[in-house]
Amino acid sequence: MYRFKLTLLFCGAIFFLAIPAQASSNPIEKTYGFITSLKTKRVKPIKESKVIGFDIFLKPHHLSTEYKEAIAVNSPNSSEFKHFMTPDQFRDQFGQPKAVTMKWHYFLKKHHLESVTTRNGLILHVKGKVKSINHLFKTNINNATYHHNPLQFGKKRPNCPADLSKTVLTVLGITDYNKRNISFDDSSNKINKSDANEPNAGRAIFAKNYHMNTLYHNGLTGKGQSIGIICFGNLKRENAIHFWRSEHVNSDSQRLSVKRTFNTPRKNNDPNEDETTMDVEYAGLVAPQSNIKVYLGNQTSYVNTTQEFVDNYSAAFDENKVSATSCSWGFDSFMPFFVKEKVETPKYSQLLSIILAQGALQGISNFVASGDSGALSPEITGLYKNHLLLNWNLQPKDPITANPFITSTGGTMLPLTERFGKVFKSNLGKSIIRKERSDGLDFLWPALQRHPNFLAKYPMLIGQQLIAQGGSGGGFSSLYSTPQYQNNVPGINTFNARQYLSNVSQPAFNPPLIHGTNSGRNYPDVSGCDFSDNGYKMYQKEKHGDGWHGNGGTSIVAPQYAAVAAVINSAPNHSKMGFWNSQIYQLAQKNNSPFTPLNSTIDNSNLYYTGQPGTVYNQATGLGTTDFSKLFNVYQ
Repeated sequence: MYRFKLTLLFCGAIFFLAIPAQASSNPIEKTYGFITSLKTKRVKPIKESKVIGFDIFLKPHHLSTEYKEAIAVNSPNSSEFKHFMTPDQFRDQFGQPKAVTMKWHYFLKKHHLESVTTRNGLILHVKGKVKSINHLFKTNINNATYHHNPLQFGKKRPNCPADLSKTVLTVLGITDYNKRNISFDDSSNKINKSDANEPNAGRAIFAKNYHMNTLYHNGLTGKGQSIGIICFGNLKRENAIHFWRSEHVNSDSQRLSVKRTFNTPRKNNDPNEDETTMDVEYAGLVAPQSNIKVYLGNQTSYVNTTQEFVDNYSAAFDENKVSATSCSWGFDSFMPFFVKEKVETPKYSQLLSIILAQGALQGISNFVASGDSGALSPEITGLYKNHLLLNWNLQPKDPITANPFITSTGGTMLPLTERFGKVFKSNLGKSIIRKERSDGLDFLWPALQRHPNFLAKYPMLIGQQLIAQGGSGGGFSSLYSTPQYQNNVPGINTFNARQYLSNVSQPAFNPPLIHGTNSGRNYPDVSGCDFSDNGYKMYQKEKHGDGWHGNGGTSIVAPQYAAVAAVINSAPNHSKMGFWNSQIYQLAQKNNSPFTPLNSTIDNSNLYYTGQPGTVYNQATGLGTTDFSKLFNVYQ
């Protein structure tokens, strides 16, 4: 699962929509309503007596140097290789000095606002009553908007000393209560999880197919390592403990801890979030003796904000106790809309790069799920009352999925025979996956082609975008230039594709192969099996059933890669792996590469991008799957 996706993509026996044959009086009309529009909720105004929090993000020193050194300390051919920093060393070189932040504290205290500084010297966490915030910024927080001046949110500039004003890059959280800052009503996208009585094959998927058993046999278990889970929903600890006990790995409750990070103090959306639960369970499964640290932010809406991501990552990097992190939450592909509405900072992608580059400088391996919407990304083209008008295109706008300082993990499907349609009491015959391939629902196309009336009978399969978004995220992100480590790698900035969806999101059968070039950050970087029907189960006790459910998506891959990093880091006398991308693109071009590119152009797509024969990279699966035993031997 990938938290910011509008639907879940699986159509097999594990997940299915509980859709009657006649879902509405006009199911076709409703179907395309789901594709072209999205229901929203307006943010509620806040009273002046309420206490809230916001961030003042200060300008880093020597930003270009920070980016270069983040790559250099992780590159074997660099004289700075493995010279990882502490958070305090990072501040000395790139953050604002204590003299500046102390002056900020005194200034804010005069305005009845409390503040603390992060160890990197870049973020002031500020908390106080709305009344005091309104007075300082000369605004009404319920209609505050961004201006050219980073401290201005109303018609007038605040009275802030010039020497402090010039240290500010942007402010985060002030505009959260503006009615233009909408959240999404995802009630129409709910699914029913079926109980899964089959044995869990989760650990076996990574251990057997990607050669983890060799590491386990050598006594590597992640012992002494901690994995950070970046999330925005809470979990019930007993679920993870039960899962680990059932899988015969360390189930000591002390291995799991939760740290609430600094965010606007609102309640989390879900105290028993299945995304967080799955991430924790699988990170702790693949690294069976590691500690799991959950960095829990307060998700203020269905849309995750820049402040929430920055606060979670800065909390993890400030502590500097985890050797790897995993994030399965998408940031937001609608950011350009919110920037245009002046309720989100235009600096959002830059802030993420600054923070994630800090993680790379500290030697932390960071992983993120590439998403489950295939190559397509929604953008907002208009807003009418409480409905957004959507347009789906090949221009991904999620700034974290393809950030150049994080390793993006895509999804694959292992060989499988699927009897598609049985949950709909229809016999569509078998759909066969003959070899590992990119996660894309085009493997169902032959069954749909044999039964052309099926989608007419169940059009909500299109409307819920199970068809329209059934693939592993991947493509080109124009938010960032092509990073240095991807330059001149065969397959980067070229592509093969087949347009498996029509312009109205219906399956397009036997599409021709397309060739082309593009630019920007190519993603994902690596891939692994994410398909629920290949055997993934998670445990989350609810009112009905035994608690075992099928689950998957690219966000079951990210925590497992983070766990692999922890396992390798636990080897005696082994230095931290650090940021993977600086090395893996070099290793992929060598004869003894630990990566297997999935390069077929047939039966291998994310509903658009396919393999590129003769290359080491494609935008459906990145460098491909990983032989972790080989990676352990060749990674420096």
